[in-house]
Amino acid sequence: MYLLIKPLGSVVFKWGGYNSILLGGAINSGYFEPLPMPSTIYGLLKYAYIVTKLGNEAPKFKGPLLYAKSKKKQAICVHAYPLGLKCNIEGEEKDIKVEEEDFERRIGIAINRETKMTKEGYIYMEKMLDLYKLSKRILNENGETFKEEPEKYGILIETDDENAKKLDGLVAPFGGESRPAKISVEEISFRKIGKKLLASPAIIDNGDDNHVEWGNQKASISAKKIIYRLISLGFEFDKRLEIRLSLMPTVEVSKDSIGYFTDKGWGSVVEI
Repeated sequence: MYLLIKPLGSVVFKWGGYNSILLGGAINSGYFEPLPMPSTIYGLLKYAYIVTKLGNEAPKFKGPLLYAKSKKKQAICVHAYPLGLKCNIEGEEKDIKVEEEDFERRIGIAINRETKMTKEGYIYMEKMLDLYKLSKRILNENGETFKEEPEKYGILIETDDENAKKLDGLVAPFGGESRPAKISVEEISFRKIGKKLLASPAIIDNGDDNHVEWGNQKASISAKKIIYRLISLGFEFDKRLEIRLSLMPTVEVSKDSIGYFTDKGWGSVVEI
């Protein structure tokens, strides 16, 4: 089954950042992508399962994908790092570059977690992704002059856990700054283009342009450009988890998943 996570406004998917002394204080900027990390999805699902009394852990899932649907068209997109998407639009493959116009820039002031007061002189800047605007542009990629309006859009994941059906209609915090998003259960079918692609970063031990290795396993990969980078596995109790070597999406893979922590969404392989 599929779960569609629809942000109820613009949302932040921050994949890294830096601090610099500027304007009399520390300004926080960073790298923003069109799809969230698996740790962001895992955190949302874990929260949802706890508050609905379905358990203390998130279910195993695959994804994330970007999904957009109008009356006449449907698009399913895999992350093509950095700032790109590889989309199946009605059975036709399209490479989409995420543009600055798809983001809103907002300035905020950091909060002291203990006193709940603002930190004087400490500001940050976030790029808020407008998923509705991006979805509309994808659906009109063939020059329809924005005639196709998204009726459904959001972040799509796949899970086999039947308990997930009970999340239908739930609103939960999602993405940077914990913006609200609504979860819905969806039945989706689409004409596939026949490619099995890495949809989320795969946590590995080492790799080159042809294969990756983790533990005593390995997998063949292929793409025009292979990208590796060090990436954090997320946060737990306000502490950053370890930094690991990752193969970035998307590449073609023959396996159903690759790397470590696939139960938490890392190394998801999907067919589009």
